[in-house]
Amino acid sequence: MDIFSYELDVSSESIWKHIFVTVAAKASFIYLQEVGYFFAGKNYYTKRAGLESFLIKLTVSGGGIIEYGGNREQVGPGQFFWIDCQNLHHYYTGPEIGHWDVIWVHFSGEMARIYYDTYRKLAGSGEIADKCAKGSNMHVLLEALLGRSIQPDILFTAEQNLIEFDVQTSGIITQLIMECFSTIASSEKAKVIPQLVTNIRNYIIANYNEKITLEDLASEFNLNKFYLQKLFRKYTGQSPIEYVIYLRMNRAASLIRTSEMDIGEIAYTVGIENLSHFTRQFKKLQGMTPSQFRKFWPNL
Repeated sequence: MDIFSYELDVSSESIWKHIFVTVAAKASFIYLQEVGYFFAGKNYYTKRAGLESFLIKLTVSGGGIIEYGGNREQVGPGQFFWIDCQNLHHYYTGPEIGHWDVIWVHFSGEMARIYYDTYRKLAGSGEIADKCAKGSNMHVLLEALLGRSIQPDILFTAEQNLIEFDVQTSGIITQLIMECFSTIASSEKAKVIPQLVTNIRNYIIANYNEKITLEDLASEFNLNKFYLQKLFRKYTGQSPIEYVIYLRMNRAASLIRTSEMDIGEIAYTVGIENLSHFTRQFKKLQGMTPSQFRKFWPNL
């Protein structure tokens, strides 16, 4: 369901740019849609859903409130949030503060979705706002995007000018996304992996080509299987069995590229007796069958 209501209570010094996007950019890149710098007053708000866009919004001064994914958080100076505008979201000036100066960018693209889903998985679905990492260039990159615009005459010059604009702009957005990821790695919320999880991971690495079930791991480490799975996923982003599959397929890919072993033998070597099952798992991770992978990467 599309939802959109807002109050644009911003000063005359505010900047709001709508960006011309070429068909080629939409098909190939992360592309810029809108960018702005708002000096917002007490009545500023947006409530929306159903927009094909991602939004990164950085607080420069003052403060606001973001409601997203069933959570509500304050966003103060130096904090940002990154949301998927398809989902219902509501942000507004903090009532007790009365002003909210923000610099923001809307962007989209197939890779933007992949990056966002990965970011949310790592950052935690219950946390919306993050503090910029120490030494972050987020504000600088947002300012750089704010300066991006196509001059009227560029549309009548060589096509490569548009391509250069799209590639350069996509590169800046990608750098901005990487700043979001660096915040996760450097923040105080970054998870220190418990020794128990490390022990489970090391056990899987040593035995991934043997039969390993969740029940086997629970018995080995004397834990409830549901608790073990939840704990392992919390600190690794994968379930224990997903990690087993990853290790098997990674080893299989290496053997396909560097050995003369047939595909069935490789499957058995990494712990999978059913060739059809092995092929399905390999294709799911690699996007092609083992035989196609071997043709794509011929042995050197």
